[in-house]
Amino acid sequence: MTLARRTGVVTAVLISAGLVVSVAPALASEAGTAGAARCSNATGAPRDITRQQAAGAIRCLINDHRRDHGRSKLHARSSLDSSARRHTRHMKGKRCFAHECPGEPGLLSRVMATSYLPCGCFWSVGENIAWGERDLGTPRQIVSAWMKSPEHRANILNGRFQHIGVGVEWGTPRNPDSTGGVYTTDFGYKR
Repeated sequence: MTLARRTGVVTAVLISAGLVVSVAPALASEAGTAGAARCSNATGAPRDITRQQAAGAIRCLINDHRRDHGRSKLHARSSLDSSARRHTRHMKGKRCFAHECPGEPGLLSRVMATSYLPCGCFWSVGENIAWGERDLGTPRQIVSAWMKSPEHRANILNGRFQHIGVGVEWGTPRNPDSTGGVYTTDFGYKR
């Protein structure tokens, strides 16, 4: 999902309905081994690494793909991390897998509740979500699946985005106690 503000008008374009890696194993084939080697914890299974380590691996892998495609590095923003973490917790806790779960504000409202927006500037935000169980829930498999999905890939390689926030929870929307991982990446641009 991507939202943008241009000349005072907010436009919403549905880019992504999310990605469930556990039921789409063909999407989760091996990512480039060079990227995984550069990114610590990229192959760490859910609960074998910390959520912070998984978030760092997600950022690193996404930036590797951006570099490979001539895009600038995304910089971590704590405000976007907060938005992404809040949404990830909500999906797991409410057993919902969507960009907006019942009883939860949408992406724009979640980001506006942080210090990232409002800014009185031109801006754009986007979001990718995914979950996978066991080996399909590693950061490398999640990013690999996103890169094989045109909508998710578009967010990752969007040359306008400058910032990223990552949310990770162990468990899945189907089973919060499982050995799986739920992931949200919030992307942002403002000037």
